[in-house]
Amino acid sequence: MDDKGSMDSLDLVSPYLFTYKKRNFLVKDKLRPNDLDTLQHFELRPTDVFLITYPKSGTVWMQQIVVQIMDEAHPELAEDASNRSRVPWLEERSADDPNRERPDPRIFGTHLPPDMLPLAVKDKQIKAVYVWRNPKDVLVSLYHFAQSWVLLETPKSFQDFFQQFLDGKVYMGSWFDHVSEYSAARNQLNIHFVQYENLLKDLRGEVVKLCSFLGQDLTDEAIDRVVESSTFKNMKTNPNANYMELLEKERYKKETMRKGVAGDWKNHLTVAQNQRFDEVLKEKMKTLPLTCIWEMGQ
Repeated sequence: MDDKGSMDSLDLVSPYLFTYKKRNFLVKDKLRPNDLDTLQHFELRPTDVFLITYPKSGTVWMQQIVVQIMDEAHPELAEDASNRSRVPWLEERSADDPNRERPDPRIFGTHLPPDMLPLAVKDKQIKAVYVWRNPKDVLVSLYHFAQSWVLLETPKSFQDFFQQFLDGKVYMGSWFDHVSEYSAARNQLNIHFVQYENLLKDLRGEVVKLCSFLGQDLTDEAIDRVVESSTFKNMKTNPNANYMELLEKERYKKETMRKGVAGDWKNHLTVAQNQRFDEVLKEKMKTLPLTCIWEMGQ
């Protein structure tokens, strides 16, 4: 189907996003609703690993950590390639291909909600790592990201974007739904939850827990190397970890690794916005057994 024909049938939120199954996807990417449905039948192997996040929740960081763990555990399979190509995205094909032939264990990245994942994730109990982050910092990070990524609309103002985020009219839809649905699915899936702020607090402790979940038995020295190569400072200067090639290919307008901190929302939200956010959070998350960490001593 030509692009115009496929565009006419889309439920557009904006010229940049279309809605499907209550989620918002990229108009400028290749996947359309029928392609997204086909993903449910994507073939998986028992050794595959899924990294799942809502956008801007620590995705790039977790890619680096898991790639480094696997490289330490299977040095003979290590590829000298960017994490963006080593952890191909399931639903976003403009930079890589999840069908590409790769050695096991294969790692996939996705922002999809639980009901749109390949059925094999549940049926085969594929290991899934879910990273989540306090939503005020997610909002701020997504606001800056939308100014860089060419596939997203540049926000008119922070106030405008703030309202879109609360209404779920941003890329991938509502943060509140995404986190709630994964929390509700935790007993059906083989899933390990990681809180972004805990990575900031105790990176080594979180890496040890991840190794245990992934069934990778690393020496203390190997764990130290994973931690060292996964610090924000080292990732920022590592072209395989920092997505710099996408800047060079003009897919990003500016660097996307900004601060890697908790509490940056305080530099952006007004008192009234913060109050409004708290009201929405309290209403939408009253049954959620997760506790946000809003800031940390840097």
